[in-house]
Amino acid sequence: MNITWWLLILTAGPVPFILSLCYYWSWVTSYLAYLVTSPSPTTYDYIVAGAGSAGCVVAGRLAEAGHSVLLIEAGGPAPALAHIPGFVGFLQNSPIDWAYRTEVQEHAALGAGGVSSWPRGKVLGGSSMLNYMFYIRGNRRDYDEWRDMGLEGWGYEDVMPFFKKSENFQSEIDNKDLYHGTGGKLTVSKDNWKEPITEAYLKAGEELGYKIGDINGDLQDGGFTPSHVTMTNGYRTGTFKAFAEEFVGDKLTVATFSHVNKVVLEGKRAVGVELTRFGNTEVFRARQEVIISAGTIGSPQILMLSGIGDKDHLQEVGVEPVHHLPGVGQNLQDHLILPVNIDFQDGLGFDPLAATYPSTIAAYLSGEGPLTSSGGCGGLAHVHTELNTDPRPDIQYHLAGVSFATDQGFVLFKNFGMLASAWPWYAAHTDKASGMVIPTLSRPESRGFIKLRSSNPREHPIIQPNYLTVQKDLDTFLSAVNLTLQLIETEAMRAVGAELWGADPFCEHLGFKSGAYWECFVKHYASTVYHPVGTCAMGTVLDTRLRVKGLAGLRVVDGSVMPKIVGGNTNAPIIMIGEKAAHMILEDFVDADQVDADDVTSKDEL
Repeated sequence: MNITWWLLILTAGPVPFILSLCYYWSWVTSYLAYLVTSPSPTTYDYIVAGAGSAGCVVAGRLAEAGHSVLLIEAGGPAPALAHIPGFVGFLQNSPIDWAYRTEVQEHAALGAGGVSSWPRGKVLGGSSMLNYMFYIRGNRRDYDEWRDMGLEGWGYEDVMPFFKKSENFQSEIDNKDLYHGTGGKLTVSKDNWKEPITEAYLKAGEELGYKIGDINGDLQDGGFTPSHVTMTNGYRTGTFKAFAEEFVGDKLTVATFSHVNKVVLEGKRAVGVELTRFGNTEVFRARQEVIISAGTIGSPQILMLSGIGDKDHLQEVGVEPVHHLPGVGQNLQDHLILPVNIDFQDGLGFDPLAATYPSTIAAYLSGEGPLTSSGGCGGLAHVHTELNTDPRPDIQYHLAGVSFATDQGFVLFKNFGMLASAWPWYAAHTDKASGMVIPTLSRPESRGFIKLRSSNPREHPIIQPNYLTVQKDLDTFLSAVNLTLQLIETEAMRAVGAELWGADPFCEHLGFKSGAYWECFVKHYASTVYHPVGTCAMGTVLDTRLRVKGLAGLRVVDGSVMPKIVGGNTNAPIIMIGEKAAHMILEDFVDADQVDADDVTSKDEL
């Protein structure tokens, strides 16, 4: 225990308590308001279940168009601390996190007992308030692949206008007008504070033959970049503040601390939702549509609780089947990361005590300084391993100036649920500047599923990602290790004293750096990077307009609609999905209104 440990006890120790206090204060004030105010209307044009990254976009756009919208959220308002980027690590396992856990894995996260922690936002803004704020779109061919699967309207040229519609890109960058929007509601920048080691990472990429530039633009097929982040003057906005908040009290009604139990169906049409709020069960009805935006875990769970899913599974858990749709909950995909740890010269990484310095506070008040860091990760890259035969990169790098040792084990080590037996390996580096080169599996082939654990809406479902069950995923990671070692050994990294950590405790018996060692290392340290998608996929569960197949008045709009995961962080694509969905919903409303008008005219003529 050194002086840094004691200072962190005094300064970081109270943060979880403050977050909890803010959450429960919001709950109490919301409950009191619920008791003393007049009941909300029970019927709206549209109901959006889930105020997350996509749900807030849809709700805001529909309200902006003049429709009455009920936006339902299981959590409450985001605490002020959640808007400070540098505090991102504290948000996991707090009251604004659903804190899901996977089933025990046989081939991944063995250093955490085989269990991956899946944080998901239980707060207005959803996971856009918990994530590390990276704005990455993936590769143009990802969307063309969706189109070529028969999903008309989802090719790159089709979705690009909706990426640009959301975006207000404030930094200077090559071909800005071609690839980026500048008048949207979501501010994106690359100019937040970056750890000094980021410059060395980018130079190392150049030594490996990659350009530094815009990996959302002309370097989608390979390149390094300073991280693009969703911040406004150093402030995390989140999608609720960006897209929805301005319409609250006018066309938009927000029901916080409200848990959706199921969709209310009349025959094969969705007409509303049943929710529980402050101990009371209530039903709200939609004149037009119910839109489920509860995320890759929550959306299939709500559908299944409503009797929509595989009839055999539903009967097993005591839910009466209403609509047999076996694809619900299947096709689960997620990006895996593999932190490779290094030490480097002092002063180049994330300073865990930065928040205690008056200079840091002063800088943050001007939207600058270390508190605007996106969790210590200042660089990103798309790269190719030697195994890759696809023109799309098969690995994305997160280039971090922080490691699990940096914060003395207070935050990151716990967030990833590492076993206590791993700590001595990290503890040996707590007195050094350290970081992580983190290869991320861009397009995993392993597939998992979400299933109900019971018919209780409050019980977390079964999350089985089946990590690394396809050999190609493991092989790609092993090839990525070789590329990572090359990066660490570049002149740029040597110049800053970069040194790979020694053998870890789980795999050292296999011979450090041997093939067997690295395979063991991958299986022990590969873990989620929080990008689950695919469980209500277009093509199997939804049509191309995100309508649930075989049912009327019901759509799903969130990351669960992706048929295949894109090669990059998923928040920007999910926001795009929300934008495109809102556009389609409004189109369909106009078309339906025109049909009704034509029908009236026809009857008048008769």
